Amino acid sequence: MATNSSSRPISQTIQATPAALVAKDRVHTGFFKTPFRKVNLLDASHMGGKLGRPLRWLRLKEWVGFAFDHPRLYGAMIIQNAKYAASGTVYVFDRETRKKYEWLIVNLPGTVRLPENLWKGVSHCALGAKEMHFAHHLTAGHHDVRVRFPASGGMPAFAADLRLHQDIQTVDPLVVSLPIAPDHHTYTHKSPLRLEGTVHIGGEAFHYDPQRDLGALDEQKTFYPYQSRWHWACFVGRSLAGREIAINLVNQMTPEDQPGEDAMWIDGHLMLLKRAKFLADPERGCFHLEDEAGRVRLRFVAEGAKEEKRNWRVATLDYAQHFGRYFGELVDAHGNPHRIDGIYGVVEEMRARF
Repeated sequence: MATNSSSRPISQTIQATPAALVAKDRVHTGFFKTPFRKVNLLDASHMGGKLGRPLRWLRLKEWVGFAFDHPRLYGAMIIQNAKYAASGTVYVFDRETRKKYEWLIVNLPGTVRLPENLWKGVSHCALGAKEMHFAHHLTAGHHDVRVRFPASGGMPAFAADLRLHQDIQTVDPLVVSLPIAPDHHTYTHKSPLRLEGTVHIGGEAFHYDPQRDLGALDEQKTFYPYQSRWHWACFVGRSLAGREIAINLVNQMTPEDQPGEDAMWIDGHLMLLKRAKFLADPERGCFHLEDEAGRVRLRFVAEGAKEEKRNWRVATLDYAQHFGRYFGELVDAHGNPHRIDGIYGVVEEMRARF
């Protein structure tokens, strides 16, 4: 039987990627060079706890999401399947007009498609004239996004036709598989992206230039405990010196004495970090982020949030993705400081029973 013991040290050495995430009922754990081609967490028979094992597919939460930045717009889109519900969401914040727009599809879980991997596959969510379609071609170094929402409920029409460039030969992906004690597990694949294409909001067009506009990928497949919580921080942008810089910082339910999925990128080069702390500021949605090694010294100032609160008795959700600006400093693996002054990104807060 596979083991997910926090007593077994997890190395931050980046390993060659095996053929499958689960082999002979053992979950491969640690950090990997490339995304897995077979993400078969359902083959781990011990997952989900004693009560969850017979129906462990219900415990597997999956999503594929993208952040997309532009001189005027900041936005994110996600297709997710929590098994009791599935959805597709887009939100955009117009920094010039200070308006936030949000479009949503809620559908039955069986109607949403998510791929086993992003090397070649499709993420799809649709209802009537609303459609979100991500065609994944990581083998060719990109993802193609087509999104359509008609005008409705006070929201203007939204359309996106984007190519999201992800060349793993020049930008290291973050690929992590970690235990959540005692019988749960998380797999994630994250990366900076370059953006190309057009977004339409109402009658206005916004054009994305891959030499200028950056984004981020978040792929997740996780057996979450029934009671779950996390903080997540992410940005992709340019330092004051013009270097391309990105972070992924997480405080979640993985063992506190083991590495987490905390990392930074400088010009596409991945550098793993110690676990970060999220210190809430008195101003709602604002945080100080720091690590014990002194390589992360950031302040996040929220300018708005996408929020969702649900109470279905058996399942509850208290979620906020705050969007805003980062300020401070990151220190790379060579001891070089990188000043951050207003890069746009998010801090996410989640507490759920699902």
